[in-house]
Formats: sequence, C-alpha cells, structure tokens
Amino acid sequence: MKWNKISERLPERVPNVRYSQVPCIVVRGGCVEMLVFNHEHNCWDDSTGDDYECDINSVQYWMDIPEPPKSEKE
Repeated sequence: MKWNKISERLPERVPNVRYSQVPCIVVRGGCVEMLVFNHEHNCWDDSTGDDYECDINSVQYWMDIPEPPKSEKE
C-alpha cells in the first residue's frame, strides 16, 4: 500500500453506489487515523462514516485500508 497526497488524488468513488463513502487510513496533523471520505459532501467523516469530521484539506495523505490477514486455517 502506498500513501496518496490529497493534492494529487482523492479516494475513488464506489461504483454504482448512490451515497459513496470510502474508509481510509489518513495522516492528519502528524497523526495516523481512520476516516471515511464522503463523496457527496466532499469531506472526511468519522470512522463510522457518520458526522462531518474535518475539512478535505486537513488531511495530508491517505491510503486504502488493507485486506486483513488470512487465518492459518484458510
């Protein structure tokens, strides 16, 4: 996974979804946290995808959330 600069690229809209929200790992104010990009309002929501959390430009970098590791039984 690589970090994306907000100034260069935003999370992609979820295809065929009316209200697109994309969970991401972000860097904001020197801290790493999980936020959700809200395409309808062009802002970042809290990690539950609800409530306006911060202005789009307060996040410097973002990346997609990686897939969890597979269990050893799989």
